[in-house]
Amino acid sequence: MRRPVRVFPKQLAPSAPADRSLGAPFRIFQASVLGSNLADGVYLVTLPLLALSLSGSALVVSAVGVAMRAPWLLLILPAGVVVDRCAPMAVMNWASKCRFPLVAVLGLLAWAGMLPVWALVAGAFLIAAMGTFVDLAAQSLLPRLVAPELLPRANANLQSGQTLAAQFAGPALGGVLASMHGVGFTVAAVLYAGGLIGLALLHRRPGVFRGHTLPAAPREPGPAGRGIASMWRDLREGAAYFRRRHDLIGLAAVAATGNIAFAATMTMLPVWVVSPGRLGLPSSAMGVIAAAPAVGGVLAGLVAARLLKRFGGRTVLGFCAPAVGLCVAAIALPTPPAAFAALAVCGGLMVQLNVMSMSHRQSTIPTALFARVNSVYRWIILGVSPVGALLGGLVAQRFGTAAVFLSAGALALAAGTVLPALLFHPSPQGPDRLAEPRPTDEELTHD
Repeated sequence: MRRPVRVFPKQLAPSAPADRSLGAPFRIFQASVLGSNLADGVYLVTLPLLALSLSGSALVVSAVGVAMRAPWLLLILPAGVVVDRCAPMAVMNWASKCRFPLVAVLGLLAWAGMLPVWALVAGAFLIAAMGTFVDLAAQSLLPRLVAPELLPRANANLQSGQTLAAQFAGPALGGVLASMHGVGFTVAAVLYAGGLIGLALLHRRPGVFRGHTLPAAPREPGPAGRGIASMWRDLREGAAYFRRRHDLIGLAAVAATGNIAFAATMTMLPVWVVSPGRLGLPSSAMGVIAAAPAVGGVLAGLVAARLLKRFGGRTVLGFCAPAVGLCVAAIALPTPPAAFAALAVCGGLMVQLNVMSMSHRQSTIPTALFARVNSVYRWIILGVSPVGALLGGLVAQRFGTAAVFLSAGALALAAGTVLPALLFHPSPQGPDRLAEPRPTDEELTHD
């Protein structure tokens, strides 16, 4: 019989001491992930600039951008099947080992002046493909390293560090190195190698599951379980479980709507900020304004776990989701401080929502299905970003840039207010809990 699970009460049960350590395995894991995120920040700035310097063509830069993002739509669902079939650490390890030489070879060819455009585009796709496997496996591995009641704190620590590395330090370092052909790739390769060293150290420790022992590797599939048909069956199983979980559908709907609004906003932000735009700022100021969400995200990561423990998941969702819409709409105020403040608060709210959502998924999705269900969730919320960018351009063309922020804000406000009420049933354990049945792994059956 399936039992309702208590998630995110005002005091997470079992109550953990405030000073309880996340443990050495988590710290090693965190260092490995943050090293890779720092490399991502360097690489994501260096790659488009290198494409521009090699070709001078906006079309080539666009092709590289598509190659960097396409794997998230094309490969994340099969990646979920692979991570569930294999040990997450093993997937992180082999994907990281494949990514490291790809980046190193691109850097060497760029430094030698021997990098053709087609190789740059192909390399961008392959590196992003490996990153898709690494990131999905990392989210599956985290619940195996810390106790369930420590997941919000672990996720908050990771979110804050990842924002700092991928959106601050990495891009800044990448911008400095961009003028030196190949050097940015070399630095990224060294940082990726550091992440590999962290994984090796974690693998050498006695296994720890939820604090101290890593679980045994899942059983190997039989001969009938290795083909494309079986992969499709496994993917359908994860999707079917996702459809049965109204809380996950609700979280995905809120996050997807927020991402549409945020993508439209960030796409049109330069038109609003840089002269002759409404704010009339020089192009050099765009970097400061664009960094505002990261500022808010880093600060929010420092307090996200405490706020989640204090108020509970339903309250955090009910406040933060509509507030994102208000912040997006406030960007239409025609002053630079208002734009910076609104974006900073928006970034902080989104990190708080991410910590709540990630911890909820890690706490309630069965281990045997986690990567597949999580891949469906992420495919939905990431796949809508191009839609937001397109809608932002269409609205701006017809009604003006300010209308983009106002309409995107109204969309996020409405979705954040209405969707949780429609899709989340009240929890019998209290108003501040998201309650959904969590079957044990033994209760799960194939469709």
